[in-house]
Amino acid sequence: MCEQCEAEHSVLSKSARSRRKLWEVPSHLHCSVIGTCLSMDDLRKLTRKGGMRISDDATDYCVHSYFVREAGTETKLARMLHKMLDDKHAVDIKRFSAVASDAAAIEALWEKAMDNGRVAGAYWAVLSLRCAPSELVTSVYGQVHMLSHVLGGYNRNAIQRLAAAEKQVADLTRHRDAALSAKLELERAKEKRICELENELCRLRASGRSNISVTVDTRETIRLKERLARAEQRISAERERRRAAETRLEQLQLLDLDVPMERPSQSAETPAPAQRPVVDVAGQCVLYVGGRQALVPHIRSAIERRQGRLLHHDGGLEQAPKILETLVTQADMVFCPLDCISHSACLRVKRLCQRLDKPFMVLRTSGASSLVRALRSDEAGVPH
Repeated sequence: MCEQCEAEHSVLSKSARSRRKLWEVPSHLHCSVIGTCLSMDDLRKLTRKGGMRISDDATDYCVHSYFVREAGTETKLARMLHKMLDDKHAVDIKRFSAVASDAAAIEALWEKAMDNGRVAGAYWAVLSLRCAPSELVTSVYGQVHMLSHVLGGYNRNAIQRLAAAEKQVADLTRHRDAALSAKLELERAKEKRICELENELCRLRASGRSNISVTVDTRETIRLKERLARAEQRISAERERRRAAETRLEQLQLLDLDVPMERPSQSAETPAPAQRPVVDVAGQCVLYVGGRQALVPHIRSAIERRQGRLLHHDGGLEQAPKILETLVTQADMVFCPLDCISHSACLRVKRLCQRLDKPFMVLRTSGASSLVRALRSDEAGVPH
């Protein structure tokens, strides 16, 4: 072995001899050493490494108390504790071991460690030094003991502040979530309102164009309706004139009268035309086509007083038009009032009379008095 190696080995051996083992440290210091210099994670790790069984529900205090009791005797667990303390705080142990013979230097290093917050390593280094003055050990222990109280109070305050901070954080989180929810709701409402306004704008634009179109269409429609109304009035007037002309024409056709023309007035010397003889219905069968049903008994009475026989047909209102030909065949003469029969029925009767060579006389009105006047030649229509 070289001289340098022998020197280092000599220093290490001397350092080891100048330090105490954990179980050599006074027992009343074990609690503070284990509680200050090792964490609970270190202790639980050591239980697993040493093969010890500790229930999962064991509290930190139970684990701490167990190791404090084991630290008082030289056992496997005590040796493992000592080795863990040395390994964890090797830097501080080396620093304090270098000045082990100088009490003032040890105290100076301790004060410096307190100022720097490196209490755990310095505490184990001081308590494990054999040559550390008892007064210094007592002073160091007292400072650590009081520091634990200070830290305990600080921890309590910190816990309270932490609880208050957590509550404040929870409140702020709740307010933030409520604000975000309100913001999202407001944004959704704004988007909905924007969509509604856009739809309303589109509708108004479309409505504006539609109104213009409707206005134009309405004006044009009004003009067309006015023109249509005037045209319908003219058409209606023309229809009335046409119906009047057709009626007059049919009457002329029924009477076989020519359209009247202006003729020179007869002179006083011109003799008056002779009157025709009275139409004799005695023993004759008279067919009366049309007229009012309520007047038929009076007409029948007038014919029968003149020794005639009456046949009647309503012109097709209720009786079948087909029997007209049979009735015309049976009759000796036919009368037809113009005011109570359709022109088509009257024309049909006229054609039948012409075909069967039957006298056909047109009455200007219905009723018994009109028939009685017609039986006189000067009142009757021209026979056909």
